[in-house]
Amino acid sequence: MESEPASEPAREPEVEVEVGPERDAEVVEAERVLLSLRHAHPQLHLGVREARGLAEAAADWLRRGVKAAELRLALVSELPSGGVRSAVGFLRYRLVQKLPEPVCVAASAPAAPAPRAPVACEGPGWEHVFRPRGEETVCPPCAQEAAWRAHAAKWAVYEPDRDEGDFEAPEPLPWRERVAAVLAEDAAGRAD
Repeated sequence: MESEPASEPAREPEVEVEVGPERDAEVVEAERVLLSLRHAHPQLHLGVREARGLAEAAADWLRRGVKAAELRLALVSELPSGGVRSAVGFLRYRLVQKLPEPVCVAASAPAAPAPRAPVACEGPGWEHVFRPRGEETVCPPCAQEAAWRAHAAKWAVYEPDRDEGDFEAPEPLPWRERVAAVLAEDAAGRAD
C-alpha cells in the first residue's frame, strides 16, 4: 500500500499590501514637526492622517533651507485672536501663503578659492615662505611681531631684548598715573 503524501497545512491567502514610493527625509521630518504642534498649542492638534496630508507642503519649506525649529515657529506664531477653527485648514493656508523663496545655491555657498602658491616673507629674521590668504607680503608671526613692536613703541611698554638673559621689569605705574598719561596723550592728539 502506498502511503499518500502528507498534505501540507493550509496556508493563509497572502494579502498584497501596496507600498508607495519611499518617503524622503524631508517629508518624514515635516510630518514630525506637524505632529509636534499639539505640544506647542492645543488648537493645532493634528491626527496622523491629517499630518501626512500636509507633510509634502511642509517638506517644501525644509527643502528651501528652513530648519525644523524655524518651521515650527512659523506655524505656531501669531495665531488668530479668535482661535483656530480648523487646524488642518489653518496650517495648509499658512504653509502655502508663507512659503519662503527658494535659496539660490550659487549665492549662498561661494566657491572656496584655490590655495595660493607660497611666497617669501618680507619680515625680519631668517628667510622663510608662507601661503598668503590675500595680498599679504609678511607671514602672520612676523606681522604679529611688528604689531607688538608698534604697540610697545606707542605705549612705552617695557620689552626686554631677546638676547638678554635676566632682566628686571620696571615697577608698573599706579592706575591713576596710567589713566592720567592716557588722558594727556588723548588731549595732545586732539590738539594736533
